[in-house]
Amino acid sequence: MPKPSGSSSSSPKKKKRKLDKKQSYNKKKSSSQAELSTVCNITGIGGGGDGQGLAGNNIDDIWGNELDCLNELATAQAGGSPSANVKDTAEESQSLTPQNPPPTLKEIPNLRVELARHLQVETLSMFLLQACHGLRMPTFERWLMDSKLEESDRVQSIAENWVTDPSSKLHFKNQKKKYGRAALHSEENATQGREDARRMKESRILLDAEKSTNHSEGNQLSAVDRLVIKARALIDPVLPGNPLESDPSSTRLVDEIVANKLKMNKSDETITKQQAEQIVSELLSRCSESVKEIQQLQNRFGTYQQFGFGKKRNKNSSGSSTSGLVRAEWPSGDSTTTTKSSSDDSVCSLSYITTKKKSASASASASLDNKDEAQKKTKPFLVKVNGQHYHKLRQLFEKTYMSTDSSVTKDQMTHAFHAALFAIIIRYSTLAGAQQLNDLRGGGMQGAIHDTVFDCFTKWFGTSPHSSGTECFASPFNANITHYYSAFPSPDIDGFFGSQGDFFRLDAKTLRPGWYEANPPFSPGVMKKMANRLMELLDIARERDIDVTFIVVIPSCQVDRNSSKDGEDASNERKKKKKRKKKHKHDSEEDEPSNTNALTHAIHHSALSSFNMLVKNCSSHIVLSKRDHGYVEGSQHLRPTQFKESQYDTSVIVLRSKSCTEIDAEAFEENLREAFKSRHLIELQQRRDCN
Repeated sequence: MPKPSGSSSSSPKKKKRKLDKKQSYNKKKSSSQAELSTVCNITGIGGGGDGQGLAGNNIDDIWGNELDCLNELATAQAGGSPSANVKDTAEESQSLTPQNPPPTLKEIPNLRVELARHLQVETLSMFLLQACHGLRMPTFERWLMDSKLEESDRVQSIAENWVTDPSSKLHFKNQKKKYGRAALHSEENATQGREDARRMKESRILLDAEKSTNHSEGNQLSAVDRLVIKARALIDPVLPGNPLESDPSSTRLVDEIVANKLKMNKSDETITKQQAEQIVSELLSRCSESVKEIQQLQNRFGTYQQFGFGKKRNKNSSGSSTSGLVRAEWPSGDSTTTTKSSSDDSVCSLSYITTKKKSASASASASLDNKDEAQKKTKPFLVKVNGQHYHKLRQLFEKTYMSTDSSVTKDQMTHAFHAALFAIIIRYSTLAGAQQLNDLRGGGMQGAIHDTVFDCFTKWFGTSPHSSGTECFASPFNANITHYYSAFPSPDIDGFFGSQGDFFRLDAKTLRPGWYEANPPFSPGVMKKMANRLMELLDIARERDIDVTFIVVIPSCQVDRNSSKDGEDASNERKKKKKRKKKHKHDSEEDEPSNTNALTHAIHHSALSSFNMLVKNCSSHIVLSKRDHGYVEGSQHLRPTQFKESQYDTSVIVLRSKSCTEIDAEAFEENLREAFKSRHLIELQQRRDCN
């Protein structure tokens, strides 16, 4: 049939109308999908970006029948987008942009893997403390943090080298792994050969991270940052994968072991440097094996936690399935208490059951010999947390995921929160040597300053009445202000509780006016990197004419006049003091500080260069005498008491980008000393009065 006249002119119009209609339909579809993905991400059902995890697992394989809730959530979403219940001012909310978006609830770490890592670190810390009688947990914590920081710096260096010189990546790809005799190194080049082998392993991790990196996401991040963030998700968050004896953290650990004297009944004995090197070598070997075992377990059980509340229950099963769920119980016996109706002084018990309870049919079919074993219940893993910190982390969690939206059920949000809370308690206990949950040992590196000190900083250095400042080294447990950086930022566990990221990766472009409080773990490696980073940020702030104040709170680093003495001379000096006090046997506790003089000197000597760098460039340096001030306990979420008295002098170092903005130094120092006063004795007296 011949075409009517004018059809050639009307055909383009029809095509244009169809194209406009299709674009309008796609736009509506994408907006509805975006709204639905918001709900799915809150409940842990949806995926981020490509719908796959870092390991490449499809979301259907991870969540199973939980996707059946999608239609119900879509119906609930019809009410509109959630309204944020945030009390921050508009100026502050715009600046509170995290380095990486918060993780979805499907990315809660696998609790079995967290418990396995906790057990491995506990074994390592027990080995070191038993091998070096008299050594304390902070020594292990310092080595753990410094060695992990060195691993992060190595990965960062490789990524930067690849971006600046792509040929280096091609050179690595062309290298083949050596086996047999070719993999052996001669004694002369053994150290260099092991370092090259480690670099190859870490480069291989970066290659795997590059495959899973979505370059369309995170446009505010550089290529190096995106690559490093993905690589951090593929390595262990606490333990170093391939530590060597030549690492600075390992050599410092040897020095601390040598400086530490065997006390108690064998106080006359010392550890030689050769013996210390053997102990450290064994520790590093065990650490590498522990990381391999944890990785194998993670490959078996998965990277993320799987919840059982979305699965259909078997008709023949007796009771409800509790597999993979964390239950919270309060002293009143109400396991569903999630609001502040319970007292902050109460203790919440979190129990995690790793296996399902056996069904009635399975128990009936069991033989008589195995009847008791079939009916035997699995003993749950139990941790406790103070009610005050339970409610604090609950608020941070809800604020991060806007849980006040009616589209998210309370059960889903409660199960996800309890799993994240359980994981973060285990993680920070692992970072502290994994003995906090047993006898509260460790955790001193996570101590914090009083809330009155933050009020003092806001009063003297706040750029506006509403500027609350920034905490550079905090955790969800001890954070006092909204804007804080922590050790395990998103997509790791701290991202669920509003962490802004890693301070060492703070982009200078996002540097905002105001004050920054830095109270880092007193570890030489962390101190050195912090000092260098602060100097860089100060130079950038001066170039951009930004009024920035960094307030560093660290132990006063002082070296005795006898700093030239080696370990043996210090040991002889201690023996003389011991003989003079030999008749006072009951004063063993008073003699303990003299035993640690050599160890304290070794630590301060390692951190002295960083300390002097800060003091040299500061505008104010205030020293607080020991016992005249105090801190908040690092394990405050586990202890019945919250405050402690400082046993060492503390330096408060103020670094400012603009020297023209002067303050009344005497009034500031008086206000600071008053805010830092110890609350330990007051707290003890209040507990006595209550009892």
